[in-house]
Amino acid sequence: MHLNVTPETTLRSGALTATLAPAAGGRITGLCGTAAGETIDWLVPLADAVRAAGFESTQWPKAGCYPLVPFSNRIRDGRLAGPQGRVQLPLHPGERHALHGVGQQRPWRLEQHAADRATMTYVHVPGDHGWPWAFIAEQVVELDPAGLSLNLRVRNEGREPMPSGCGFHPYFPARFAHALQFDARTVWPADAEFLASTPVPTGPVDDYASARALPDVECTRYYAAWNGQARMAAPDGAAIELLASAALQHLVLHRAGPGAYFCVEPVSHVADAANLAAARADTGWRLLAPGEAMACSLRLNVSSSLVPMDATRSTP
Repeated sequence: MHLNVTPETTLRSGALTATLAPAAGGRITGLCGTAAGETIDWLVPLADAVRAAGFESTQWPKAGCYPLVPFSNRIRDGRLAGPQGRVQLPLHPGERHALHGVGQQRPWRLEQHAADRATMTYVHVPGDHGWPWAFIAEQVVELDPAGLSLNLRVRNEGREPMPSGCGFHPYFPARFAHALQFDARTVWPADAEFLASTPVPTGPVDDYASARALPDVECTRYYAAWNGQARMAAPDGAAIELLASAALQHLVLHRAGPGAYFCVEPVSHVADAANLAAARADTGWRLLAPGEAMACSLRLNVSSSLVPMDATRSTP
């Protein structure tokens, strides 16, 4: 499916501007501000060429931020167990697994729009992109002078239980990898196909409890037992603080390669939780009863200078 980026919706508050593309998977296409007369891109901005031409839904641009629903990351072989038996999802091109759900590959609808707030919804038709359950997802985006708040809710609209997960997938400019900090006690090592394996205590290589630079190499790490807070800073002191709600128990850290963007993704479950949940209770995978909803939220505070951060979880 081809997704259009335009028309975009613009939010403004103080020195910050956010642009949204409901038709492009409910994506935030940019978050920028000004400091000392210079423009700061807090998220990787969408390229003008992509903005003009749109993109294929399975070849999405590595920019902005999009919602992850009804699951995040990979499901092994695209297969998962449902109440009525095994379900086969489409495999992502070039992979042997399903990837990142259907929500960011389908157009959303702009429901409400004010100067600093917008609501986007996605209504899933059972069977589209292989997902057999009906659901509605709603994403509320709010901008204020200090940052951006994202609130995501997914509700099972079917007559049988629906497996589910959710989260957010932001792309950060490489310069913010200068100093990265978050406290996670557990890591689920990724195998050669980026599927999670047995969790272990976080060791020195994967420990970011004290701020340090993210290595300038390809990496993918799956964390759990974190306190819902992360911060990252550029050499000039510009900084981003993430505050994730308690539903986002897991965290994905990804860097595509040297000099590339990086992702810090608060999510509700670990990669391949759909299959790992059969043997473990700590994957974060959910089963929603008919009419039941799950919700999560993420706050991005931005600052031109690094500020201290609380040691306790905050729920935006």
